[in-house]
Amino acid sequence: MDEGKSRRVSELLEHGFDGFSRSQKAVARYIIDHLEEIGYLSAEELARKGNTSSSTVVRFAQSLGFAGYPELQKAAREEYRLGASTRPMVHSDQLLFVVEEDFLTRALRTDILSLEETLAKNTLAEFDRAVEILAHAGQLLIVGMHEAASLARHAAYVFELLGVATHVVEDGSEAHHARLLQLGPGDALMAIGFRRAHRLTVLFTEQAATRGVGTVVITDNSLSELAGKGDVTLLTDIDSTFFAHSLVGPLSLIGALAAAVYARDPEMFERRLQDLRRQIDESGWLK
Repeated sequence: MDEGKSRRVSELLEHGFDGFSRSQKAVARYIIDHLEEIGYLSAEELARKGNTSSSTVVRFAQSLGFAGYPELQKAAREEYRLGASTRPMVHSDQLLFVVEEDFLTRALRTDILSLEETLAKNTLAEFDRAVEILAHAGQLLIVGMHEAASLARHAAYVFELLGVATHVVEDGSEAHHARLLQLGPGDALMAIGFRRAHRLTVLFTEQAATRGVGTVVITDNSLSELAGKGDVTLLTDIDSTFFAHSLVGPLSLIGALAAAVYARDPEMFERRLQDLRRQIDESGWLK
C-alpha cells in the first residue's frame, strides 16, 4: 500500500464510499460496523456477510491500495486495537507494517488494550454463570492444546489450590478420554482454545455437554469453533503486535474466575490454603 498506508481503514472506506459499487458498499458497511471482527474473517466469510464473492472482496482490498485482503485485515485489526489515541508512528515501507518508536511501550500498551477488550466482551451475567458451574464442580477437567496448554496448566494450578479435583488435558491420550467418561452432572469442563480451536478441544467440549457436564469455554471470538459449544462462552482478546499471541487476557480471565469462586466462601477456602501451606512446611517439600 502506498500513501493510503498512513490512513485508517475506516477513513479510506468513508472517503471513497460514494464511488463504490453496490457490492463494495455492502462490504464497506460491514467493515465499518464490525471492525473488531475483520481480523478473524476470511475473505469468503466477509463475502458472505456482504452477499458477494470472495474475489470481489480481494479486488476491493486491492482497490483501496492494499496488496491483498490479509493486509486490509491487519490494518483493520490495528485500527480497532489502537484507535485514534496511539502514540506517533513510524511507517516502514520495507516491513509493510506500522511500528512504534519503542517495542516495550507498544507491547505493554497492546496488553492493556487486551485487558480492556476482554472486559468489554463479557457480561457479568455470563461470568457469574461460569463461576456457578466451577464453584459447584466435584471434578474439573481443563482442556487446552498447543498454546492454550500453558493456560490450562495455570487454571489447574489455581483451582487445585482451592481444593477442586482438577485434571489437565493437553493431548488426545486414552487416559484423558477415560477421565472425560468419568465426568457427569455436578462436574465441570473448562475448554480453552483460540482462532479455529484444536479439534480435540472441540470434541471434548461436545462430548462433555452430552454427558450433562457443566461446560465453560474460553475463546477469542464468536467465530471460533468453540464459541457456543459450552453452557457459557467467555471471550478474551489474544492479539499481539508481534509473532506470538498475547495471553494476558485469558490469564486474567482465569484469575478472575478463581477469585470469584474463592469469594463464595473465603473462610473455607482460606482454611484449605492454610492447611496446605502448613502441610508443605511440615513436610519440608520445599527445602
